[in-house]
Amino acid sequence: MKKILIILLFIASPLQAEKIEQFSWYNLQELLEDDKLTYKIIKNCVSLNSAITELIKEEHPDLANEFFKTANYLYPFGILILKKINNINNKEAEKEFLSNVDSLTNDYMDFMIKNGENTKSFIEGTFLGDDLNFCNEIRSAIEISISESKKLE
Repeated sequence: MKKILIILLFIASPLQAEKIEQFSWYNLQELLEDDKLTYKIIKNCVSLNSAITELIKEEHPDLANEFFKTANYLYPFGILILKKINNINNKEAEKEFLSNVDSLTNDYMDFMIKNGENTKSFIEGTFLGDDLNFCNEIRSAIEISISESKKLE
């Protein structure tokens, strides 16, 4: 029985490691050139911000609200990109995006809880802080692009 558990641990750990990976080393130019990469990053940003929201909302509701706002701001862009990539309607894209985000949010929460058991911090000692900063850069770039396009109209 112990051998089976050990084998399952080795199999399950790499599966989670594939889902939770550092993405902050990408640059914005790469995102502009690759819709699939853009989708992946936005999905991860929404999931990461959602996970933090869930984990801190009771102890730090104001801070959790800021993470929630970022997740909700990026959410529709993930749907639009998925719609374009898969050539599907809005409803299908939203359903698929929500499912992907829910799953990845749970993976992030598990990852952060496990890290918190070791470091007493959800983020310390991980790449998640860099990823959060990257998510904020993406949000800012989108906000600036929208603002600039409104000026041109």
